[in-house]
Amino acid sequence: EAGELQAGTEAVTFSSASDADKLVETITGMVSELNEILKSVRDAHATLPNYKSNKSRYDPLTEDDKSSMSESAVEKYEEKAKQGILFGDGDLTSLYSKLVSAVSPGGAAGSALAKMGITTAYSQGVTSLQVDEDALRDALSRDPDGVRDAFTSTSGSGGLMVNVSKVLSDYAATTGATKGILVQKSGSVYSPLSLMKNSMQEQIDDYDDQITRWQDKLSDQVDYYTRMFTRLEQLTSVMNSQSSMIASMMGGMGG
Repeated sequence: EAGELQAGTEAVTFSSASDADKLVETITGMVSELNEILKSVRDAHATLPNYKSNKSRYDPLTEDDKSSMSESAVEKYEEKAKQGILFGDGDLTSLYSKLVSAVSPGGAAGSALAKMGITTAYSQGVTSLQVDEDALRDALSRDPDGVRDAFTSTSGSGGLMVNVSKVLSDYAATTGATKGILVQKSGSVYSPLSLMKNSMQEQIDDYDDQITRWQDKLSDQVDYYTRMFTRLEQLTSVMNSQSSMIASMMGGMGG
């Protein structure tokens, strides 16, 4: 009969458990990468520019400058010139603030993360995530669905990775009709067309157009003054010739 054991047999039971080691490794790896993103974004907009001893900035080197410098000297100079070049950038400041909000939610979402050993710390101006692996393993054994929801929930205040993914997409998306804020600003190798059309490239093109217009104006002025100078030379030559002739005539009359 269905549901009855045959004589001489034993009942078979099944159980399942999550692979805690693999999940902990995945989560700690994700946290490490998030911390790198947080630090790099914060450093980019908060690092002060370099200044020379005379308080002037490190201007870009021209090809003539580079020709008189060693390769290592050029590398060191350009490293100093690039430091702090994004200092105070509004988009990066906003990105960092939104990332911090995403990884350190308040209310029930924050409490759920803390119970599974995921908290935030603040040191040297940077917010970072920390993982208590023992607490995380305990949460995975007690409530694996709760751990999953804390990362992937799309309801309420949303899971940690859902919120982080939204922020990163808003700023770095390279696909779709509307690209990320930073991609629109400076382009990305992952969106080739954006390298040719972005706000910074448009500014560069505008500067190039202005330079061309001023070069044309300067060229016109050079031509104008060259013609004027040539004409003055001609008049001077005529006047000198006439002066010599008058002097010669005066000398003849005097004789």
